[in-house]
Amino acid sequence: MRAVQLLRGSPRRKAIAGFVAAATVVTGFFAVQDLAGATVTTAPPTHLLAAGPTNPDNGFPTWYKDSNNLNVGLCLDINNPFCNLAGAGVPDPTQPVSFPDNFPDEAFYQLASSKIALPNGTTAVLDDNLEGAFANGGPVPGDQIVFGRVRIRITTPSTGHYVITHPYGVDEFDVTDAATRNINFTEDVGVAPGDFTGALRSRIDPFLRWNTGLITGPDGASYLGDGVTPHAITGSSLATNFFRIDGPNIGGTGINTIQTNLFTLQGRVASNNGVAPTAVTYTRTGTTGGFIDAFARSDPNQVIQVTGTGVSATTLKSDATGNYFARAAFTGTDPPATVNVTNTSDRPPTTVKVTVTDQVTVTKVTYDADVGTLKVSATSSDTAVPPTLTTVGFGPLTAGNGTYNLGTDGQPPAFVTVTSSKGGTDTAPVNVVGAAFPADPVVAQAPATLTVQQGQTVTLDGAGSLNATAFSWAQVAGDPAVTLNNANTAVATFTAPSTATTLTFRLTVQGPGGPQTTDTVVTVQAVAVPVANAGPAQTVLVGDTVTLDGSASTGATGFKWLQTGGVPVTLSSTTAVKPTFKMPNTLNPVIFQLTAAGPGGADVASVQINPRPDVLTTTRVEYRTGTGEWRVEGTAQVITGDTITVHIGNTLAGTKLGTASPDALGAWSVRLVGPPPDGTRTVSLESSRGGVLLGVPINVRN
Repeated sequence: MRAVQLLRGSPRRKAIAGFVAAATVVTGFFAVQDLAGATVTTAPPTHLLAAGPTNPDNGFPTWYKDSNNLNVGLCLDINNPFCNLAGAGVPDPTQPVSFPDNFPDEAFYQLASSKIALPNGTTAVLDDNLEGAFANGGPVPGDQIVFGRVRIRITTPSTGHYVITHPYGVDEFDVTDAATRNINFTEDVGVAPGDFTGALRSRIDPFLRWNTGLITGPDGASYLGDGVTPHAITGSSLATNFFRIDGPNIGGTGINTIQTNLFTLQGRVASNNGVAPTAVTYTRTGTTGGFIDAFARSDPNQVIQVTGTGVSATTLKSDATGNYFARAAFTGTDPPATVNVTNTSDRPPTTVKVTVTDQVTVTKVTYDADVGTLKVSATSSDTAVPPTLTTVGFGPLTAGNGTYNLGTDGQPPAFVTVTSSKGGTDTAPVNVVGAAFPADPVVAQAPATLTVQQGQTVTLDGAGSLNATAFSWAQVAGDPAVTLNNANTAVATFTAPSTATTLTFRLTVQGPGGPQTTDTVVTVQAVAVPVANAGPAQTVLVGDTVTLDGSASTGATGFKWLQTGGVPVTLSSTTAVKPTFKMPNTLNPVIFQLTAAGPGGADVASVQINPRPDVLTTTRVEYRTGTGEWRVEGTAQVITGDTITVHIGNTLAGTKLGTASPDALGAWSVRLVGPPPDGTRTVSLESSRGGVLLGVPINVRN
């Protein structure tokens, strides 16, 4: 995930229905961190319409289409000044761009930047971009991502409420400190590798352009702007074609508004539409010649051809939505291994090389639950030289049919996939026949024995019975007879008599295959002096749930828990045998006293609960002066429900830099642009599970 920024100053965040609230549930597409205090009060009413076919030369979409049906692509000409690739990280700027060896770390469908020089000597910066980059840094096939970015960086002159208006919305911030870049907000939408539709959910739509219209570049193509010259723009669906800041003294003492309508704007209108083949298969019934069926997607009104060895150039037909199809004849004894699908309308033409396979069709899949057999039937479009068809996970078919014995205890799949030795594949759902399984039988379950005190409320618990539809408790032996409460439910109760005795109770449950019964023998003990037992001492992690246990006490009919030491906590119950509480973030033990009372008197016992804090380490603590970027990485011993907070300085009172949660291996990372180190050149860490690490030295780099 790239360039996730931190908003400092602990301002609050409001969830705006339809946009910001989505950021909390679509985590694969959104990268927004520490937005407390940021409020998107206005967002564009539209979104980008589509991502174009993947460009075979670099793996990025050929274009993105905005709500005005304008297609904009990446600008990747190293010699074109409108592309501004000189500082984009191309390894050898003297050579043409090529993927992946000479490709920039980032490139833009739209780069719209606006700056305002503030009276306090700083510069407010706005970026409204649609950006192509890589999930893990440099150019790697399969790592391509495209995201819409709204980034706002401002050092306000004072604290207070600030409102930023720009072409893609209104963002509000409550600033509570006057640090450098106290508004430092980045919202990236669409950061899932390989899923280029994520950017369609961003605020970037429609594309902006100079207010004088599209301009012509040195290559004859149309551009949103030249990428260098500050210029007035148009295109905002909100009619906010400016960058404005409203807030206390932002324009100087007593001046609460400052604004510019000038943007540097980069973006190349796509001259190519590309092509995305969706399927290319062959059909033949004889040993010579046959057909190639080619399906593809592109923008409407393109001229798309299929060609190959033994295949004459054939133009695909299209509909109004950009679907293309052609059936082309091939000659020779075998179909071509590959064909080229080319959008000849592109300049230069876009060609995608596609492997040709047969067309597999699963015609029937049946699982017989009575005998445990799976039967599969399938065909291939190659009937002249039938390929080997195989049901994945089960084995080959013979003459297009396969029967697999799974046994009556076997597990059938919900779907089966059949593959061909000629490359084709098809998947179909399994149709199940046969009788229903027998219903699970009822099973009566209750404690076999209970030992209780005189006068104690006794619980007879049959709730663990399986598949029961009705319950009935009855006393079947022992004196005296007692009165059962809720005898026709799973859990019945009675008061133990004031004499030592043995009583037997029978639980009868109804259900499939029932009724079933089980007995519980209750021994009522003679009166004895209670002995309290509060359980053994425990050492637990901060934040974990602690269970106190007085069940080993004897002679007791009632319990009372009282905290006698440590940070105050809230017990789930003060009279339960096993109450619970959450271990507080403390270095000191928590102590409880248990009073166990019964007919023979009362007794007390104590138990001590000791905290075990999280253990934190750092593997990297780095600050880069040139970019203001922090990279703080490390490990935590606790991985569940843990949050690591990084503070600047050698105490936890220092400025909060950022937070992170450990992954499954305990590793965590905070990477962001933030304020510089303080004079100690250290950071300090704290964990929500009790860990503390103070005064870790910073590696300061250029």
